[in-house]
Amino acid sequence: MKFGEHLTAHMTPEWSSQYIEYEYMKELLEQALAEAPVMVNNGDNRLRKQFFREVDVSFFQYCEKQATKISTFFAEKLA
Repeated sequence: MKFGEHLTAHMTPEWSSQYIEYEYMKELLEQALAEAPVMVNNGDNRLRKQFFREVDVSFFQYCEKQATKISTFFAEKLA
């Protein structure tokens, strides 16, 4: 079973909005791969590297937001 399927299958319905948005995050990465500049054979891939640096920054900012959302939820439940 793939992770996304496993996550969905074991999700507590009333808490579903508090789970990590795995499928959306996966789509973000797939979209980045589809939009990435093509690698060139002459070894000058600066544009591609810059593109993925920017993708990394925005993706990991989103990951941090997701982690904060989950952490806050658990802190509230444990309080």
